[in-house]
Order: sequence, then C-alpha cells, then structure tokens
Amino acid sequence: MRIRTQLIIEDEIMQKIDEIAGEKHRRAIVVETALREYIAREELKPKAKVAATLKTPAKKH
Repeated sequence: MRIRTQLIIEDEIMQKIDEIAGEKHRRAIVVETALREYIAREELKPKAKVAATLKTPAKKH
C-alpha cells in the first residue's frame, strides 16, 4: 500500500532527484528507491548503531 506524504527537501537535493528522474519526473520513484536502499543498509548494521544514526542530526553543507 502506498500513502501520500509531503517532504521538505533542500533545493540541491531536489535538483539531483530531478536529474536522476529524467524527463518523466518520476520523483516519487527516485525518492522511494533511495529510501529503500538506505533502509536496507541500515538494517544490516548492528542495532545500537542504527539507533544512534537515526538520532544524529543531519550535517549542513
């Protein structure tokens, strides 16, 4: 089941998503794929590291 949601994303990231999505602008597919890959990597880590990663604030560039 899919649900509709809204995200607040930095302009730089949105531009990269648009580059990857191409002409069809399938942003949702790009974001969903990236999140699935991230979740899969996080699930391979030991539980303590996963919890610490999720609590760490994102670095600003």
